[in-house]
Amino acid sequence: MNRKYIVFIFLILVVGCAGRLKFGNKPAKVNQKSSQTFHPTAVQHFIRGTVYELRGDFKSAYIEYSQALLFDSSSATIYNKIAEQYLRLKNAESALKMLQSAKRRFPNDRGTREMLASVFFSQNQWDEAEQEMNKIIELDPLDIEARYNLITIYMHQGKNLKIAQQYEKIMELGYGTPELIIKIGDLYLQEKLFSKAEKIFKDFLKENPDDERSYLAMAKLSLAQKDTAQAKEWYHQGINKDVNFETCLEELRDLYIHQEHWQEAINLIKQSIEKDSLKIENYLRLGELYFRKGDTTTAVKQFEATTTLFPNDFRSFFSIGSVQYQLALWQSAETNLNKAIELNQQFVRGWILLGFVYLRTNRLADAEQHFKRAIALFPDSKDVNYFLGSVYQQQKKMDEALPYFEKALELDPEDINTLNALAMIYDEKKEFDKSDEMYQRALDLKPDDPLLMNNYSYSLSERGIKLEEAKAMSEKAVAADSTNGAFLDTLGWIYFKIGDYQQALKFILKATEKRDKSAEVWEHLGDVYEKLSDLENAKIYWNKAIELDSSRTWLFEKLKK
Repeated sequence: MNRKYIVFIFLILVVGCAGRLKFGNKPAKVNQKSSQTFHPTAVQHFIRGTVYELRGDFKSAYIEYSQALLFDSSSATIYNKIAEQYLRLKNAESALKMLQSAKRRFPNDRGTREMLASVFFSQNQWDEAEQEMNKIIELDPLDIEARYNLITIYMHQGKNLKIAQQYEKIMELGYGTPELIIKIGDLYLQEKLFSKAEKIFKDFLKENPDDERSYLAMAKLSLAQKDTAQAKEWYHQGINKDVNFETCLEELRDLYIHQEHWQEAINLIKQSIEKDSLKIENYLRLGELYFRKGDTTTAVKQFEATTTLFPNDFRSFFSIGSVQYQLALWQSAETNLNKAIELNQQFVRGWILLGFVYLRTNRLADAEQHFKRAIALFPDSKDVNYFLGSVYQQQKKMDEALPYFEKALELDPEDINTLNALAMIYDEKKEFDKSDEMYQRALDLKPDDPLLMNNYSYSLSERGIKLEEAKAMSEKAVAADSTNGAFLDTLGWIYFKIGDYQQALKFILKATEKRDKSAEVWEHLGDVYEKLSDLENAKIYWNKAIELDSSRTWLFEKLKK
């Protein structure tokens, strides 16, 4: 063997544990004097163990290191190496025992302490990990790396005050930065220690009057104390100090928006535009604020002006299209949204909103073609799959809708709307096991959702099963929204199935007041009157159902009675 290589391996044995698990990269302290003599057989086994370790044969390395320990137990490094192989062989318990033995023999060995801290950390044994890191700091109070490792442990425990104390100690040792000062103040804020936070932030402001962060910190302190007037004052002080303090201006603007002080927010955005007339975001925010203020005429003019200033930026066209959509200006919205996706075909929100325009104007065929083009661009978009499925569902094309809803559910297994849509399709296809599964999954996620309870209870009533369970769900749905005609009709229909025709009449009559264009509700009312032996009224309402929906041909048989 090359002599230089042997010397190198020997130095590893003398100096410390190479490649051990630890938080940082700081070299271990040397705990043995270089003049210490090691048993030659131990050195041979250690060398072989190192070679095996370099080859990735950790089991053989463990055997060789263990042999080395039999001949020489005077080095913490050998203990640490054995523990390291245990860890690599997924035997944390044995590694821990070996490290505990090493700690008893070599209480001041940093390598042992670091490995122990690492093992405890990986097992979420925070107190034990903290104890080991504190010992390392005791051995070397100037060790900044160890203090940061201790901070990591405190973070997992949520010990904000101890984190702040360590940061302050790091500051005392001369490693302070503005970011660190802000962190300390923020930690005191989280603990509502306002006086401590104020001292930190005021000292920072005194030392750094030209740093925007000092004014932001003072404003943040005021907001934490719910003193918005003082927060505004700090923002204004920052802006007066330097007109280029953009974050002060933006946070002040957002505060005005939160308070619905629209004009003040508008004035601030105009200031931003004066400073930078090429930043489209400010023009878009200005138009949005006019809209939120209720000044839709000015909002539309602002967005139109923005499209003129930035004719190649899709965002201006999308913004005006969005406003026009909300104002039900369908043709204008369609024109501008088409322009937005023409400028940026990868903007999925533009595709979706344009699809909504087609749906709101009852152009289902156009919506279908539109979303089919969108699905080619965004095959893994949950929303595009869901809306294409919805368009097919509205056209009664259940087989075409199904794969898109299934894809949407695959992309988001907890989406309530998709689960509900699938349940309704499976219900219509009489695949009731699947339908029930979808409803149950949805209700597990959102047990008090009125629409889910209504739809599931109606499905059960149509099948004539679990009627008491269905009634309980339906009653909860009606209690949540007593003005919903569909909910009232469902509860009335459940009473009809139970045989309580007077209660059925009560709720279905209420349903007709809310849903007088529903053929199904009028048919149900006719069925109730039939059961009450009032065939004359029954026929009146069956005829009304046929007038609204001529596809209900089975009603002609009823009318022959």
